[in-house]
Amino acid sequence: MIGILKEEEELYENIWGKLFLFFVPFIIGFSYVGLLYLIFGNTNTFWIVGSAMFAYLFPPFGKETVIPTTIFTLLGLQSLQLSPILSISVVAGSVAYVDVVTSYFLLYNFYIAKKIPLLGKWIDKSQKIGARKMRKNEWIKRLAFYGVAAFVVVPFQGSGGVGASILGRVIGMNKYYAWISIITGAFIGSFLIGIVAYYTGGAIIRVFGANILIWVVGVFLVIVAFIFLYNFLKPRFFAESE
Repeated sequence: MIGILKEEEELYENIWGKLFLFFVPFIIGFSYVGLLYLIFGNTNTFWIVGSAMFAYLFPPFGKETVIPTTIFTLLGLQSLQLSPILSISVVAGSVAYVDVVTSYFLLYNFYIAKKIPLLGKWIDKSQKIGARKMRKNEWIKRLAFYGVAAFVVVPFQGSGGVGASILGRVIGMNKYYAWISIITGAFIGSFLIGIVAYYTGGAIIRVFGANILIWVVGVFLVIVAFIFLYNFLKPRFFAESE
């Protein structure tokens, strides 16, 4: 039976401990962006990868859309002058890193996050989705560590670091093991998608030329935008109709 953890305030030893747990994700997140800038400078690669990391923070953009779109864009602009291994690592690793940071923040600042406007409502909704997925996939709870990792690997909306952090709480996992599980799943899933996207994009370029990838990305983003607007406006439309 699925048991959702009781929602009681988590107390740390002192105010400095609370501040440390709150600010560490922001520090390591911005440090990584700074490292990318030091490596690539003010180039297309930096801005496109940085934009992908930012977009990945917001639904409906998942790694299954962000990683291929980013790789296709960079290949189409011929901005990836690195080896295949390094090219895939830059994009897939950056997206996986977002899962690392967001999952750390949520696992160790869960009740603070729930009080943030908009984010709190989204967390409540995600908790319900996580519980529903648990009812349909009870193997996740039985296998715990591997189940949460698999939840992050499988590419569907809500399966990233945020959704997995909430799922970890739903099944009562230890924070540390939940975080390691999410990191494992994030890198495996991101790199699998990155490998497929890179070589698919390369094959398309060889057959149709580099410009076709820009058109593919453009059409794809338009479709995603329509889906986002539809999901955003549909509840309001029906609410007004009532």
